[in-house]
Amino acid sequence: MATRAHEGAPLALERRAVGLPTAIGTTFGLIVATTVLAPVTSGFFASWIFLLALAIGLLTMYLQSMSFAELATMIPRAGSMNEYVRAGLGPFFATVAVLVGYVAIMLFPTTAESFIPSLILHDVLGADFFGIRLWVVILVGVVALLNAAGVRPYGAVEVFLTGVVALSLLIFGLIGLLGIGSGDPIGGVFPDIPFEWDLLLTLLGIAIFAFVGMEYTCPLAEELRNPGRDIPLGIFLGLTLVAVPLALFGLAAARYLPGDQLAAFSPTAHIDAATAILGETGKWWMGLVSIAATLSTLNALLSGIPRILYGMALTGQLPRVFAYLLPATRAPVVGIAVMALAPILMNLFIDLNTEASFVELILAGVLGWGTAYVLIHVSLITLRVREPNAARPYRSPLFPVPQLLGMALLAVAAYKIFPDPKIKEHAYRDYGIFLAVAVVFSFVYNAVAMRSATAQFRPVPLAEARREATVFDDTVPPPPEPEGEGVRHDRP
Repeated sequence: MATRAHEGAPLALERRAVGLPTAIGTTFGLIVATTVLAPVTSGFFASWIFLLALAIGLLTMYLQSMSFAELATMIPRAGSMNEYVRAGLGPFFATVAVLVGYVAIMLFPTTAESFIPSLILHDVLGADFFGIRLWVVILVGVVALLNAAGVRPYGAVEVFLTGVVALSLLIFGLIGLLGIGSGDPIGGVFPDIPFEWDLLLTLLGIAIFAFVGMEYTCPLAEELRNPGRDIPLGIFLGLTLVAVPLALFGLAAARYLPGDQLAAFSPTAHIDAATAILGETGKWWMGLVSIAATLSTLNALLSGIPRILYGMALTGQLPRVFAYLLPATRAPVVGIAVMALAPILMNLFIDLNTEASFVELILAGVLGWGTAYVLIHVSLITLRVREPNAARPYRSPLFPVPQLLGMALLAVAAYKIFPDPKIKEHAYRDYGIFLAVAVVFSFVYNAVAMRSATAQFRPVPLAEARREATVFDDTVPPPPEPEGEGVRHDRP
């Protein structure tokens, strides 16, 4: 870029700016979204069967985390997922992974995510002086501006919002489980639901969605103080911290709301549960928690995805403009602006005022995320075989069992995805359309950029992928490219 950080050095992301709390907060904040709170609350219409599905979903994401943690500490770059798949399978599959697993998230689940708190503000909390669509613009716009201010403000706000959401869900869950709310519980923690394999399997899509997104710590690799420690710990601790309050709140909801009401999968199911537990206080409290959860999720998305796009621009997989950093804050503002526009425009042009459309968008995102996750597992397996002696600060244990089992569970969840066949069909349709667009775009753009239709299918040598991997001191510019094929050191 034309902008310079100091004499002779290109402007780069801010090094060593944030630490482990931001890594944990990013994992928690991305996962615990309003689009997670509502369907997870609804899933407890199936009582202990859904709790079992959640346990399987959590296991699936722990297995996924092992692959992400190994790859992220091998190649600690902002491009993250793109770099991992690029090294494992080549630029074509890397571009597809980012498009269906990350850009699609902004079009599908994030559209629903920005809609729900806007609906809550307008219809539940009485802030109807603005329309729902205008509330979407305001919420997304505020978070975009925060991310444009740089990684440090992002990290501070993310840690704060994470604390608010986690503590609130924990308190609601304990009050509900103990039956000491202002409302009267209608039954025990586990209503009598007969076990059915088909019901368990069709709830796996929602259960896995409850924990997807733990990898959004990875794009912060160049800005974390100790990525070799903070990325694995941030992912694993974040996942664990998510599971406890989510499960407690869902069990509490099942004590206070009848199963048929939960089974409707309403976008405000979590508000209904909080109101049943604590009355008007619960409604307002959970309404504010929903807004905080959405802000933290949007915050993590608008931090992570633009950094992935930034990394792709540096490797020539996207237009160079995505590599532009705002000089004052070193934020990838072009990616932030483009990704912020996605849910805003989607909300302007589609109708989300039905439970079906809300769930369809979530499940289309789950299918895209699952596709990217499979490519991550395959990339790790490929690199283990091709580069057995490469330095790996974190090594996935029991290789290749976590990768093979993780892919099998993702495949089962994608096949079953949801109990309602119409919603399932529409989710497949939306996913299929976007996958086709992603495949065509990836092939054409990479063929033009690389001036070869076949080169994009050749994996990038690990030495090359790591060559630009990190200079963890923003006062030291990357050294010049060495002659020949040597691997560049981290410091001159």
